[in-house]
Amino acid sequence: MVKKRIWVILGLCAIVCFSLTLQANGVQAADKVVWTFATNPGPAANTWSFHPYPRFQNLLEKNSGGRFVLETKVGLYPPREVIHAVKKGDVEIGWERTPWLAGTFPLWDLSLPFFWDNVYEYEAFLNDPKTIAMDRETFGEQNLIKISEIQSATTDGIFAKKAIKTLDDFKGLKVRTAGVIPTFALQLMGASPLTIATTEILEALQRGTVDAIQTSRGWGMGFGLPDVATHVSIWSVQSIFGGMLIVNKEKFEALPKDLQKVLIDTGREMQGQNTFGAMIEEDESVIGAKVSAMEIVFPEKSEIEKARKLCKPVIQKWLDLAGPRGKQVLDTAAKYASGAKAMME
Repeated sequence: MVKKRIWVILGLCAIVCFSLTLQANGVQAADKVVWTFATNPGPAANTWSFHPYPRFQNLLEKNSGGRFVLETKVGLYPPREVIHAVKKGDVEIGWERTPWLAGTFPLWDLSLPFFWDNVYEYEAFLNDPKTIAMDRETFGEQNLIKISEIQSATTDGIFAKKAIKTLDDFKGLKVRTAGVIPTFALQLMGASPLTIATTEILEALQRGTVDAIQTSRGWGMGFGLPDVATHVSIWSVQSIFGGMLIVNKEKFEALPKDLQKVLIDTGREMQGQNTFGAMIEEDESVIGAKVSAMEIVFPEKSEIEKARKLCKPVIQKWLDLAGPRGKQVLDTAAKYASGAKAMME
């Protein structure tokens, strides 16, 4: 009997020691979560939040005490397909560029022309309780939870071999663009929008197939447009370029409650950091243009106001695409967007 008790005590001691060893290392094996994170490369600050400098992944691991680890897979799915993989649960978490999905999920894309003056206005809208509630509802319907908005700087660059200073300069201008909203906006401004594959835009501008390329300043410079353009003129045909950090709803609800909170809180933290990074990216592009010997052109405020009024029909088109919830989202956004009054009056 005594020997039996001794062996029982020794066994319990061994279990306790093993448990303490795991805790000393900061991780309990049964509680550690490893998720696959699908993302894609790119030159903007939002991409660098995840790759090649994995700020978000490191923050999540730190904030969870090492219990939550993301295994990043770059290019596992093409852009526009990450969201579908997350919905199905093929991966637990992913980052997706929202405007590229505007045809499928128009309610989530508020990259309206001349609507937002800066990313801080957009950030205030994102943090509005009504926006958070709407995201919870609409993403939930798709078996998703949006934990963060990871946007890039405004897609406001018009790269060309001449300055585009006034609305008159858009008349008949052949502009490469992408997406329903910027295409319609450019048409209203008098331009002739064209769709051309990204891999062909340098050659298209060089050969004169198009007169201009509409894209993000930072992306355009990183892609080599200064080699074929002399000017970049700033017209906010797309006033924001959103990106969503999304997780599979079922996988999220299977997490321990404390890790759910860590994930949500870390997403919010990353959203704030990325907004600041996006603003730096936008300001830095001015320096980039000068270094590349390009002339950066800021139109007169009066020309921007004219453009806002011309582009008012875009609002109705967006409402038609967004459906019955669109009015509520737009009314919330209008509280923060400097261009809302001119475009919605």
